[in-house]
Amino acid sequence: MTVYVRSLLFIVALSLSFVSAPAQTSKVNSVLDMQEFIHDWQISKQFTIDVADAMPAEHYGFKPNSDEMTFGEQMLHIAVSNVYRFHEITGIPSPFELDLNKPLSPDKANVVKVLGQSFDYVIDALPRITPAHLQHTWHIPSWKGRNDPDGRAMIMNMFVHTAHHRAQGEVYLRAKGIKPPDYTF
Repeated sequence: MTVYVRSLLFIVALSLSFVSAPAQTSKVNSVLDMQEFIHDWQISKQFTIDVADAMPAEHYGFKPNSDEMTFGEQMLHIAVSNVYRFHEITGIPSPFELDLNKPLSPDKANVVKVLGQSFDYVIDALPRITPAHLQHTWHIPSWKGRNDPDGRAMIMNMFVHTAHHRAQGEVYLRAKGIKPPDYTF
């Protein structure tokens, strides 16, 4: 079974779990195969770094319009968001200082380094997540129209969030006439 098909089945199973799971604990235990999910994050790490590497350093400040983040900011957003949320879920110390008042440098060398550190952090944190982490809920005002997410929902959201911003980076590459790396999932 390809990783793509496995991922698709995982998303379908996750969707069905919201409807059919009788209890939070069974939902958490029956949906999340941690070893496969860690492998998925490892693939996501390499693919995201490949996308970041594909953009020449001189174009890290490129953005297709004034309402968008630059390419470098998109890639940093992936890194910082993953570390922020996984720290929120687990309390495991961050691999780099997160000072929201002093942004990290969006130059290519720093972005690629921070991306690697952020994915390593997530991959290290995943097997350390407990059922209590998965069942804890947070109130996140920006998640409009949704119930307060539990740890499992936040983990899944961050996987999707990473794919969303990485895909935006791929569009930025195409806007610069650069073929993005081949899709590896």
